[in-house]
Amino acid sequence: MNEKVEKLKHLLPHLLEHNLEHVTEHKKWVALCEEAGLDDIAEDLRKVVAQFEACTPYFEAAVEKIQKV
Repeated sequence: MNEKVEKLKHLLPHLLEHNLEHVTEHKKWVALCEEAGLDDIAEDLRKVVAQFEACTPYFEAAVEKIQKV
């Protein structure tokens, strides 16, 4: 099989997992900001979390599709 396709088969699940790790880590920072009374920063970070979460279905779809190749 094409070497680049094989690389994608390995890479895409890793990117999905990495994205989910970012979500988890950023949520911790949101909580820390809230505890510190930094609500405006916490809100900014919530928006960051939402963007990472919005990417998740696209990574999942890509993983599913590459596995069929």
